[in-house]
Amino acid sequence: MKGWIVKEPFKLEKEEMIRKNASPEGLIKVKVTKSLLTLSDVLGFNGENAVKGVALGSFGTGIISETQPNLLGLESGRHVYISPYKPCAVCHNCQNDDFGKCSDMKIAGTDYDGFLRDFVDTEPGSLFPLPESVSDLEALFIDYVSLAVSIIDKLHIEKGDYVSVVGANFFGIILSQILIYYQAVPILCAQHKENFDIAKKSGVYYVLGENDNWQKEVLSITGGRMTKHVVYMSDSDIPIVKAFSLASYGARLVYTGISGKNSAFSFNQAIKKQLNIVCINSGYDNTETAINLIANDAIDISRFNIKSFPDEKAAEVLNEMNQALSEKGFATETMIEMK
Repeated sequence: MKGWIVKEPFKLEKEEMIRKNASPEGLIKVKVTKSLLTLSDVLGFNGENAVKGVALGSFGTGIISETQPNLLGLESGRHVYISPYKPCAVCHNCQNDDFGKCSDMKIAGTDYDGFLRDFVDTEPGSLFPLPESVSDLEALFIDYVSLAVSIIDKLHIEKGDYVSVVGANFFGIILSQILIYYQAVPILCAQHKENFDIAKKSGVYYVLGENDNWQKEVLSITGGRMTKHVVYMSDSDIPIVKAFSLASYGARLVYTGISGKNSAFSFNQAIKKQLNIVCINSGYDNTETAINLIANDAIDISRFNIKSFPDEKAAEVLNEMNQALSEKGFATETMIEMK
Protein backbone atom coordinates (compact mmCIF):
# COMPACT_ATOMS: atom_id res chain seq x y z
CA MET A 1 0.00 0.00 0.00
CA LYS A 2 1.52 3.30 -1.15
CA GLY A 3 0.57 6.89 -0.49
CA TRP A 4 1.70 10.48 -0.95
CA ILE A 5 3.17 11.53 2.41
CA VAL A 6 4.07 15.00 3.70
CA LYS A 7 7.71 14.65 4.79
CA GLU A 8 8.19 18.34 5.59
CA PRO A 9 6.70 21.62 4.31
CA PHE A 10 6.53 21.61 0.49
CA LYS A 11 7.92 18.08 0.29
CA LEU A 12 5.51 15.32 -0.77
CA GLU A 13 6.81 11.82 -1.48
CA LYS A 14 5.18 8.57 -2.55
CA GLU A 15 6.22 5.77 -0.26
CA GLU A 16 5.16 2.43 1.15
CA MET A 17 2.70 2.81 4.00
CA ILE A 18 2.62 0.62 7.07
CA ARG A 19 -0.81 -0.68 7.98
CA LYS A 20 -1.99 1.03 11.15
CA ASN A 21 -3.98 -2.08 12.10
CA ALA A 22 -2.05 -5.14 13.23
CA SER A 23 -4.69 -7.26 11.52
CA PRO A 24 -7.21 -6.23 8.83
CA GLU A 25 -9.76 -8.65 10.30
CA GLY A 26 -13.25 -7.22 9.99
CA LEU A 27 -12.07 -4.46 7.66
CA ILE A 28 -12.88 -3.89 3.99
CA LYS A 29 -10.16 -3.13 1.45
CA VAL A 30 -10.98 -0.36 -1.02
CA LYS A 31 -9.01 0.61 -4.13
CA VAL A 32 -9.03 4.41 -4.10
CA THR A 33 -9.91 5.77 -7.55
CA LYS A 34 -10.39 9.51 -6.97
CA SER A 35 -9.28 11.98 -4.30
CA LEU A 36 -10.09 15.64 -3.80
CA LEU A 37 -7.43 18.14 -2.78
CA THR A 38 -8.80 21.10 -0.82
CA LEU A 39 -7.53 24.09 1.12
CA SER A 40 -6.95 21.74 4.06
CA ASP A 41 -4.41 19.80 1.97
CA VAL A 42 -2.68 23.01 0.91
CA LEU A 43 -2.31 24.07 4.55
CA GLY A 44 -0.89 20.65 5.38
CA PHE A 45 1.48 20.83 2.42
CA ASN A 46 2.81 24.33 3.19
CA GLY A 47 3.23 23.62 6.90
CA GLU A 48 0.55 25.92 8.29
CA ASN A 49 -1.23 22.84 9.63
CA ALA A 50 1.02 20.25 11.27
CA VAL A 51 0.43 17.02 9.32
CA LYS A 52 3.96 15.67 8.91
CA GLY A 53 4.05 11.96 8.11
CA VAL A 54 0.40 11.83 6.98
CA ALA A 55 -0.97 11.08 3.51
CA LEU A 56 -2.96 14.02 2.17
CA GLY A 57 -6.26 13.88 0.28
CA SER A 58 -9.33 15.25 2.06
CA PHE A 59 -12.00 13.15 0.35
CA GLY A 60 -12.03 9.93 -1.63
CA THR A 61 -14.04 7.43 -3.62
CA GLY A 62 -13.12 3.93 -4.63
CA ILE A 63 -14.00 0.37 -5.58
CA ILE A 64 -14.25 -2.41 -2.99
CA SER A 65 -11.56 -4.98 -3.75
CA GLU A 66 -11.82 -7.24 -0.69
CA THR A 67 -14.87 -7.46 1.55
CA GLN A 68 -16.34 -9.41 4.43
CA PRO A 69 -19.13 -12.00 4.04
CA ASN A 70 -22.82 -11.10 4.30
CA LEU A 71 -22.44 -7.33 3.87
CA LEU A 72 -25.35 -6.28 1.66
CA GLY A 73 -24.39 -3.38 -0.59
CA LEU A 74 -20.68 -3.68 0.18
CA GLU A 75 -19.80 -6.53 -2.15
CA SER A 76 -16.56 -6.59 -4.12
CA GLY A 77 -16.66 -4.25 -7.09
CA ARG A 78 -19.09 -1.77 -5.49
CA HIS A 79 -18.46 1.93 -6.08
CA VAL A 80 -18.27 3.66 -2.68
CA TYR A 81 -17.66 6.94 -0.91
CA ILE A 82 -15.22 6.69 1.99
CA SER A 83 -16.06 8.69 5.09
CA PRO A 84 -13.36 11.26 5.98
CA TYR A 85 -14.14 10.97 9.71
CA LYS A 86 -13.09 8.68 12.53
CA PRO A 87 -14.69 9.19 15.96
CA CYS A 88 -12.17 9.01 18.80
CA ALA A 89 -14.08 6.13 20.48
CA VAL A 90 -13.01 7.25 23.97
CA CYS A 91 -14.95 10.45 24.77
CA HIS A 92 -18.24 10.38 26.69
CA ASN A 93 -20.41 10.66 23.58
CA CYS A 94 -18.54 7.94 21.72
CA GLN A 95 -18.81 5.66 24.77
CA ASN A 96 -22.57 6.17 24.53
CA ASP A 97 -22.64 5.42 20.77
CA ASP A 98 -23.34 9.06 19.87
CA PHE A 99 -20.43 9.22 17.43
CA GLY A 100 -21.76 12.27 15.56
CA LYS A 101 -21.08 14.32 18.71
CA CYS A 102 -17.52 13.02 19.19
CA SER A 103 -15.45 15.53 21.18
CA ASP A 104 -12.28 14.73 19.24
CA MET A 105 -13.36 13.74 15.73
CA LYS A 106 -10.39 12.69 13.57
CA ILE A 107 -10.27 14.06 10.03
CA ALA A 108 -8.68 12.38 7.01
CA GLY A 109 -5.59 14.07 5.63
CA THR A 110 -5.04 15.94 8.90
CA ASP A 111 -5.32 13.59 11.89
CA TYR A 112 -4.85 10.35 9.96
CA ASP A 113 -3.96 9.28 6.43
CA GLY A 114 -6.13 10.80 3.73
CA PHE A 115 -6.96 9.44 0.30
CA LEU A 116 -3.83 10.18 -1.72
CA ARG A 117 -3.07 6.46 -1.49
CA ASP A 118 -3.82 3.42 -3.55
CA PHE A 119 -5.73 1.37 -0.95
CA VAL A 120 -7.69 1.96 2.24
CA ASP A 121 -8.53 -0.64 4.90
CA THR A 122 -11.62 0.56 6.76
CA GLU A 123 -14.68 -0.45 8.75
CA PRO A 124 -17.91 -1.23 6.88
CA GLY A 125 -19.62 1.73 8.59
CA SER A 126 -17.22 4.12 6.89
CA LEU A 127 -18.31 3.09 3.38
CA PHE A 128 -21.35 4.35 1.51
CA PRO A 129 -22.48 2.72 -1.75
CA LEU A 130 -22.98 5.23 -4.56
CA PRO A 131 -25.91 5.11 -6.99
CA GLU A 132 -25.10 5.19 -10.69
CA SER A 133 -26.62 8.67 -10.94
CA VAL A 134 -23.88 10.12 -8.68
CA SER A 135 -20.60 10.71 -10.50
CA ASP A 136 -17.16 10.40 -8.92
CA LEU A 137 -16.76 14.18 -9.00
CA GLU A 138 -20.12 14.79 -7.34
CA ALA A 139 -19.31 12.13 -4.73
CA LEU A 140 -16.15 13.99 -3.76
CA PHE A 141 -18.39 16.86 -2.60
CA ILE A 142 -20.64 14.67 -0.43
CA ASP A 143 -19.14 16.07 2.76
CA TYR A 144 -19.85 19.63 1.60
CA VAL A 145 -23.51 18.68 1.25
CA SER A 146 -23.66 16.76 4.55
CA LEU A 147 -22.07 19.71 6.37
CA ALA A 148 -24.63 22.02 4.75
CA VAL A 149 -27.43 19.77 6.05
CA SER A 150 -25.91 19.89 9.55
CA ILE A 151 -25.93 23.69 9.43
CA ILE A 152 -29.53 23.88 8.22
CA ASP A 153 -30.64 21.46 10.95
CA LYS A 154 -28.74 23.36 13.65
CA LEU A 155 -30.19 26.72 12.64
CA HIS A 156 -33.73 25.30 12.34
CA ILE A 157 -34.10 27.09 9.02
CA GLU A 158 -37.62 27.20 7.63
CA LYS A 159 -39.17 27.96 4.26
CA GLY A 160 -38.71 31.61 3.32
CA ASP A 161 -35.99 32.37 5.88
CA TYR A 162 -33.23 34.71 4.73
CA VAL A 163 -29.72 33.39 5.40
CA SER A 164 -26.56 35.44 4.95
CA VAL A 165 -23.74 33.19 3.71
CA VAL A 166 -20.43 35.00 4.08
CA GLY A 167 -17.84 33.45 1.80
CA ALA A 168 -18.52 32.27 -1.76
CA ASN A 169 -16.01 29.44 -1.96
CA PHE A 170 -17.32 26.16 -3.37
CA PHE A 171 -18.73 25.15 0.01
CA GLY A 172 -20.53 28.50 0.32
CA ILE A 173 -22.05 28.00 -3.13
CA ILE A 174 -23.13 24.42 -2.35
CA LEU A 175 -24.63 25.53 0.98
CA SER A 176 -26.58 28.22 -0.88
CA GLN A 177 -27.88 25.65 -3.38
CA ILE A 178 -29.03 23.35 -0.55
CA LEU A 179 -30.74 26.29 1.16
CA ILE A 180 -32.60 27.00 -2.08
CA TYR A 181 -33.56 23.30 -2.32
CA TYR A 182 -35.13 23.61 1.15
CA GLN A 183 -36.88 26.83 0.00
CA ALA A 184 -34.86 29.22 2.12
CA VAL A 185 -33.37 32.42 0.64
CA PRO A 186 -29.56 32.62 0.79
CA ILE A 187 -27.74 35.93 0.37
CA LEU A 188 -24.25 34.90 -0.68
CA CYS A 189 -21.42 37.37 -0.09
CA ALA A 190 -18.42 36.96 -2.41
CA GLN A 191 -14.99 38.46 -1.89
CA HIS A 192 -13.61 37.44 -5.30
CA LYS A 193 -14.98 38.16 -8.80
CA GLU A 194 -14.23 34.62 -9.98
CA ASN A 195 -16.37 33.03 -7.28
CA PHE A 196 -19.05 35.69 -7.72
CA ASP A 197 -19.44 34.69 -11.38
CA ILE A 198 -19.52 30.96 -10.57
CA ALA A 199 -22.18 31.51 -7.90
CA LYS A 200 -24.42 33.48 -10.27
CA LYS A 201 -24.09 30.81 -12.95
CA SER A 202 -24.80 28.10 -10.36
CA GLY A 203 -28.32 29.33 -9.65
CA VAL A 204 -27.81 31.54 -6.59
CA TYR A 205 -30.07 34.58 -7.05
CA TYR A 206 -28.77 36.96 -4.38
CA VAL A 207 -24.98 37.23 -4.75
CA LEU A 208 -23.20 40.31 -3.43
CA GLY A 209 -19.79 41.21 -4.82
CA GLU A 210 -16.72 42.79 -3.30
CA ASN A 211 -17.76 46.27 -4.46
CA ASP A 212 -21.27 46.05 -2.99
CA ASN A 213 -22.20 47.51 0.37
CA TRP A 214 -23.23 44.19 1.96
CA GLN A 215 -24.93 45.71 4.98
CA LYS A 216 -26.97 48.10 2.86
CA GLU A 217 -27.92 45.41 0.35
CA VAL A 218 -28.99 42.89 3.01
CA LEU A 219 -30.99 45.62 4.75
CA SER A 220 -32.81 46.27 1.47
CA ILE A 221 -33.39 42.58 0.60
CA THR A 222 -34.81 41.77 4.05
CA GLY A 223 -36.99 44.85 4.30
CA GLY A 224 -34.85 46.37 7.06
CA ARG A 225 -34.78 43.31 9.30
CA MET A 226 -31.29 42.00 8.43
CA THR A 227 -30.92 38.21 8.77
CA LYS A 228 -31.60 36.05 11.80
CA HIS A 229 -29.35 33.32 10.35
CA VAL A 230 -25.74 33.96 9.30
CA VAL A 231 -23.15 31.42 8.15
CA TYR A 232 -19.50 32.48 8.14
CA MET A 233 -16.89 30.53 6.16
CA SER A 234 -13.70 30.32 8.19
CA ASP A 235 -11.88 29.34 4.97
CA SER A 236 -12.50 32.80 3.51
CA ASP A 237 -10.32 35.85 3.96
CA ILE A 238 -13.36 37.97 4.80
CA PRO A 239 -13.23 39.71 8.23
CA ILE A 240 -15.83 38.10 10.48
CA VAL A 241 -17.05 41.54 11.57
CA LYS A 242 -18.73 41.73 8.15
CA ALA A 243 -20.74 38.64 9.08
CA PHE A 244 -21.67 40.22 12.43
CA SER A 245 -22.88 43.34 10.58
CA LEU A 246 -25.41 41.31 8.55
CA ALA A 247 -27.03 39.72 11.59
CA SER A 248 -30.15 40.97 13.31
CA TYR A 249 -30.22 41.38 17.08
CA GLY A 250 -30.09 37.96 18.77
CA ALA A 251 -29.43 36.17 15.46
CA ARG A 252 -27.73 32.80 15.21
CA LEU A 253 -24.34 32.67 13.52
CA VAL A 254 -22.60 29.48 12.41
CA TYR A 255 -18.81 29.50 12.26
CA THR A 256 -17.85 26.74 9.85
CA GLY A 257 -15.42 25.65 7.17
CA ILE A 258 -13.83 22.73 5.41
CA SER A 259 -10.16 23.40 6.14
CA GLY A 260 -9.82 24.26 9.83
CA LYS A 261 -7.90 27.40 8.84
CA ASN A 262 -6.66 29.40 11.83
CA SER A 263 -8.04 32.90 12.42
CA ALA A 264 -8.34 35.53 15.13
CA PHE A 265 -11.07 38.10 15.63
CA SER A 266 -12.88 40.30 18.15
CA PHE A 267 -16.31 39.37 19.54
CA ASN A 268 -17.22 42.96 20.45
CA GLN A 269 -19.88 43.45 17.78
CA ALA A 270 -21.28 39.95 18.37
CA ILE A 271 -21.62 40.69 22.07
CA LYS A 272 -23.41 43.99 21.39
CA LYS A 273 -25.97 42.19 19.23
CA GLN A 274 -26.11 39.23 21.65
CA LEU A 275 -25.53 36.81 18.79
CA ASN A 276 -25.76 33.09 19.38
CA ILE A 277 -22.60 31.61 17.87
CA VAL A 278 -22.24 27.91 17.15
CA CYS A 279 -19.33 26.06 15.53
CA ILE A 280 -20.01 23.24 13.07
CA ASN A 281 -17.29 21.35 11.19
CA SER A 282 -18.79 17.91 10.57
CA GLY A 283 -21.64 16.38 8.65
CA TYR A 284 -20.90 12.96 10.12
CA ASP A 285 -24.51 11.82 10.54
CA ASN A 286 -25.79 13.16 7.21
CA THR A 287 -23.81 11.26 4.58
CA GLU A 288 -26.71 9.17 3.30
CA THR A 289 -28.93 12.27 3.20
CA ALA A 290 -26.24 14.06 1.20
CA ILE A 291 -26.01 11.22 -1.32
CA ASN A 292 -29.78 11.32 -1.81
CA LEU A 293 -29.72 15.11 -2.28
CA ILE A 294 -27.02 14.82 -4.94
CA ALA A 295 -28.91 11.99 -6.66
CA ASN A 296 -31.96 14.28 -6.75
CA ASP A 297 -30.00 17.12 -8.39
CA ALA A 298 -30.06 19.41 -5.34
CA ILE A 299 -26.63 20.76 -6.33
CA ASP A 300 -25.02 21.75 -9.61
CA ILE A 301 -21.22 21.78 -9.66
CA SER A 302 -20.88 21.91 -13.44
CA ARG A 303 -19.72 25.54 -13.26
CA PHE A 304 -16.92 24.73 -10.83
CA ASN A 305 -14.74 23.47 -13.69
CA ILE A 306 -12.79 21.14 -11.43
CA LYS A 307 -9.47 20.13 -12.98
CA SER A 308 -8.19 16.55 -12.80
CA PHE A 309 -4.61 15.26 -12.68
CA PRO A 310 -2.87 11.87 -12.21
CA ASP A 311 -1.45 11.22 -8.75
CA GLU A 312 2.11 11.67 -10.04
CA LYS A 313 1.27 15.37 -10.39
CA ALA A 314 0.05 15.73 -6.77
CA ALA A 315 3.05 17.72 -5.51
CA GLU A 316 2.96 20.00 -8.55
CA VAL A 317 -0.77 20.57 -8.11
CA LEU A 318 -0.35 21.43 -4.43
CA ASN A 319 2.41 23.91 -5.27
CA GLU A 320 0.09 25.60 -7.78
CA MET A 321 -2.78 25.64 -5.28
CA ASN A 322 -0.50 27.18 -2.65
CA GLN A 323 0.63 29.84 -5.13
CA ALA A 324 -3.00 30.64 -5.94
CA LEU A 325 -3.74 30.94 -2.22
CA SER A 326 -0.89 33.41 -1.82
CA GLU A 327 -1.77 35.47 -4.88
CA LYS A 328 -5.59 35.34 -5.00
CA GLY A 329 -6.55 34.51 -1.42
CA PHE A 330 -8.17 31.17 -2.26
CA ALA A 331 -7.28 27.78 -3.72
CA THR A 332 -9.64 25.86 -6.00
CA GLU A 333 -10.37 22.21 -5.25
CA THR A 334 -8.66 19.75 -7.61
CA MET A 335 -9.39 16.09 -8.35
CA ILE A 336 -6.60 13.53 -8.35
CA GLU A 337 -6.86 10.26 -10.29
CA MET A 338 -5.30 7.46 -8.26
CA LYS A 339 -3.57 4.56 -10.01
